[in-house]
Amino acid sequence: MKTIGKIISLGVLAVMTIGCEDLKFGNNFLEKPVSDEVSLDTVFSSKKYADQALNQFYKTLPDYLPASSGYHYEALILDVFSDIAYTSRLSWNHGSITAADGGSKFPYQLTNKNVTGDPTFGIRKAYIYLENVDKVPDMSDEEKKVRKAEAKVVIAYHYTDMIRYYGGMPWIDHAYKADETFLFPRLTLEETVSKTVGLLDEAAKDLPWFTTDAEYGHMTAAVAKALKFRLLTFVASPLFNNTQAYYEGQASTDHLAWYGDYQESRWVAALEAGREFLRLNKQNGDYYRVENTGDPREDYVNGYFTKGNREVVMASFRWGFYTASNKAYRMYDQGYGIPRSNHADMFLWKDGSKFDWNNPEHRAHPFFDESGKPNRDIRLYETLVVNGDKWQGRKAEVYIGGREGYGTGSNVGSKTQFGYGFRKFIRDKKNEMDKKPYSCPLVRMPEIYLSMAEVMNQLGQASTDDEFGMNAYDYLNLVHTRAGLPEVLASEVPSGEPLLNYLLDERAREFGQEDVRHHDMRRYRKGDEWATRPLEILETRKVGNDFTYTISVRDDIKYLWYDHWYLLPFPVAEINKKYGLIQNPGWE
Repeated sequence: MKTIGKIISLGVLAVMTIGCEDLKFGNNFLEKPVSDEVSLDTVFSSKKYADQALNQFYKTLPDYLPASSGYHYEALILDVFSDIAYTSRLSWNHGSITAADGGSKFPYQLTNKNVTGDPTFGIRKAYIYLENVDKVPDMSDEEKKVRKAEAKVVIAYHYTDMIRYYGGMPWIDHAYKADETFLFPRLTLEETVSKTVGLLDEAAKDLPWFTTDAEYGHMTAAVAKALKFRLLTFVASPLFNNTQAYYEGQASTDHLAWYGDYQESRWVAALEAGREFLRLNKQNGDYYRVENTGDPREDYVNGYFTKGNREVVMASFRWGFYTASNKAYRMYDQGYGIPRSNHADMFLWKDGSKFDWNNPEHRAHPFFDESGKPNRDIRLYETLVVNGDKWQGRKAEVYIGGREGYGTGSNVGSKTQFGYGFRKFIRDKKNEMDKKPYSCPLVRMPEIYLSMAEVMNQLGQASTDDEFGMNAYDYLNLVHTRAGLPEVLASEVPSGEPLLNYLLDERAREFGQEDVRHHDMRRYRKGDEWATRPLEILETRKVGNDFTYTISVRDDIKYLWYDHWYLLPFPVAEINKKYGLIQNPGWE
C-alpha cells in the first residue's frame, strides 16, 4: 500500500515521491492539524479525510506576518530586503552571502517544510490531491472538479512566486513516483510563464468568482485571474523584458533568467489580463472593491485587516484569531522590521503635496496639527508607529526618553531606532486586535487598480479612457483618494517616468509591510538605488509640551548591491547533481 512520500531533496520540485510521509489531520479548514501517518487509500476513502488533505496544500500558501515559522528568512518581511525597512538580523545587504549559503539567508526558499510558503511541499501535496481525489466515494463530481481547480491555483501561485525569484523553472506536471528518473532542466522564462498562465486559465473555468462565507479562504476564479495579472505585469517589467540582460551568464544566454529582448506585446498582455479581471468582476456585480465609506483611516485598515471584506481577493491563514502575545507583535516587540525614515517621508501632506522637513509648517507639526488631527496621508498612521498617535490605550512616545523612543534601553531602542515603529496589522495592540479573526491578505484590489495604472502608463495610454471609462489617473485615484487625499492630476504628475515613479511610491504607501516593495524594486532594476539610499533617522526630543525634530544619517550601516542579486541562486547541491539545472547568472 502506498503512502504519501517525503521530499528527499529539492530536486527542484521533482522529488514528489510516494514513499513514506506524515499526513496531518485537523478538524476544520485551514486549522493547524495534528500528526498521523496514513496511507493514500485511507486519505481518499472519504470526503472528511480528503478535505483534510486539501488543507495541507493550502497551508503552504505564504503568510508574511511574523511567527516562529515565517515565510521568509527568520520570519522577516520583504520590506527589510528593500529601502524602506531595516533589521540587524539580515546579512543580505551587507554582501556576506553566496550561493553556497543555501536558502537559509535568502528572502525565499525553494524547500523548507518547517515554514509556511514552502513551494515544493505545496506543489507535491496539490498534485497528490489532484491524482487521487476522484477515488473519494462521497464527493460529487462537481465538488471534485472545483477542488481540483483549487489545487491547480495553488500550484500556479507557487510557480508565480518562483518565477519572480528565479526566472525560468523546471516544470512539474504530476506527483512523481519513487522509481521514476528525475531529470529536470529549467524551462525558458517564456515557457514557464506560459505554462503557469495556462494553468491559471484552466483552473478559472471551474471555479466560482467568489465563495460563500463557509468557504472563505478557498481559491476562486478571481484569485486565478488576479495572479495572472500579477505575473504578466511582473514579467513585462524591465528585469525580464529588456534589450539587455541584467547579468551575463549561461542562464541569460539561454533565456532562463530573462526573455532575451524587449517586446511591447508583453505589456499589452498584462493590460489585457487586468481588463479580463475587471470584466469578470463587473459581470459579478463588482464583488471585489476598495473599502471607501468616507472614513479614510478605518477604511484603509478594514481593507487589509478585517477578515471577509471585499477588498481582499486572496488571503492566507495560519491562526484563527489574533492574540495579544504573538503574531504581528514580533515585528514591533523584537525589532524584526524597523521602518526607515525615508518610508515615512513618502507619505504625503494632507493637501497631496510632498512632505518636506525643510517646510516650516511641516517641521512644526509633522504628524498632527495643533488640535491633534492627523495632517498626513492617513496610511502613515496605520503603517508606522509615529509619535503622538494612539498606542496601547495612550499616546505613543516615540522620542528620546519616551516609552517607545530610542535611547531608553537596547530592547526599546531597537524597535524605533530610525524614529518610527512597525505598526501594520498591530493596530492599537490589545485594544483593537485581541481575539479578532485573522487573515493575511495576499492580493488586494488596490494592487489591481495600481497595476492597471502602471500598465496603461507603460503603453503610453495614461490619459486614454479604457472600455470601463477609466484612465491611469482614475485607477490611481481609486486608491489615492481613499486615503483622504485629493486627486492626482496629469498636470501635476505627467505620464511616463514621473507617473511611474509616483505609482511605485504609491505602492510603497499602500502596501508598506505587505511584501510588495522588494518585488517592485527588483522588477524595475532599482537595486543600486535602494542600496545607496542614506539611512536617515528622525530624532525627536520633547521640550516641555512641544517636540523638536532633527534629521540625521546613520553612517555606520552600509548596504552593498550586486546586480546578480536580482534573482536568487539555486542550491549548489542541486546544481552539482548534473541533471541540467543551470545556475542563475553571477551565482556560479
